[in-house]
Amino acid sequence: MHAQVAIASNALDTASLPPDAALTIHRVFMDRLQAHGRLVFADDMDARNLLRAVTSGPGLPPQARVWWGEVLATFAKNNRVSVRQPSTTPLVQVATLAELYRHWNDSVDVAVIATAASAALGVPAATGFLASPGHGPDVVTAHSAPTSPAIERLKDLADKGTLTHTSRRETFRQDVLTPLAAGAQTATIVDRYYFNRVWRPDDDKNAPGHVEWLLGALDAVMAPGAKVHIIAESQRNVSATDTAAAVHTAWNPPNTGRLGEAVLSLIARTAPARVPHDRHIRFSTGAAVLMPSGFDRLEKPTVADPNGMNWHYCWGPTKLADLRAAEQRTIALPHGRATILQRP
Repeated sequence: MHAQVAIASNALDTASLPPDAALTIHRVFMDRLQAHGRLVFADDMDARNLLRAVTSGPGLPPQARVWWGEVLATFAKNNRVSVRQPSTTPLVQVATLAELYRHWNDSVDVAVIATAASAALGVPAATGFLASPGHGPDVVTAHSAPTSPAIERLKDLADKGTLTHTSRRETFRQDVLTPLAAGAQTATIVDRYYFNRVWRPDDDKNAPGHVEWLLGALDAVMAPGAKVHIIAESQRNVSATDTAAAVHTAWNPPNTGRLGEAVLSLIARTAPARVPHDRHIRFSTGAAVLMPSGFDRLEKPTVADPNGMNWHYCWGPTKLADLRAAEQRTIALPHGRATILQRP
């Protein structure tokens, strides 16, 4: 759900356009980037040069400078920025398409260049982008970046929001969960019936169920020392401590992994209010997935329900604030808390 995007430090110069048109380009680009992008820089200096271009470089309308400053600050806070190690040639210094592919082919999905560099890099003026799937990143300008093929594929995936019957849950992990969880410091899961399967003795436990499968997926990609909090409803009056122990046994986490802590909070079934019906997982990267039908649709390696599994991608600040508020209301109810995993 997040493409790796590199932006040349001179790519945001829109001085040749009328102010209103320039503002529209910046607004659309930033919205799509916040929804479906992560920033990649050649080195620390490359990152500083883009920030300098935003704050004092040529060609940006004043309002666009404010917007871009907010976006860069948010991406840094949410750990959606990476610097290549070892460093490589910054996009602003790339002179030919072959050079761009040589230095950036394996690290980004979208390379945003200055309009003035388009002709030298072979970007058609009519479309504003050059795309060759499987052979290198989309090479785009600021005005065409929002509709680049790599970004459009992610938008289409989010708009569809369906894992069909018999689809592999690993597809959902690869296409949706891993990109959103990568580098996240925290993840919060809310699912009223999340631990039901743990207490079904007649269930087939040969394959990991959704509880341990999802924990394993997060353990592989979140930031080192990350924390996961699962909020669910107590089942069969089993305590939080016993539930945590059963999950740990079923998961059998490796000695090494990225998670520093995984905890659960079980809301008492006698609580004055219930855990929200709609389930979700929210990441500190500034993204969430809403699961109206529940995470148990991922209980088996393939989706068993003939109706498939529907999901909704959430990234806007208002919706994310609503999800945080639902978490806080729920955790304020009578509950028990226990640790599933605690690594040094």
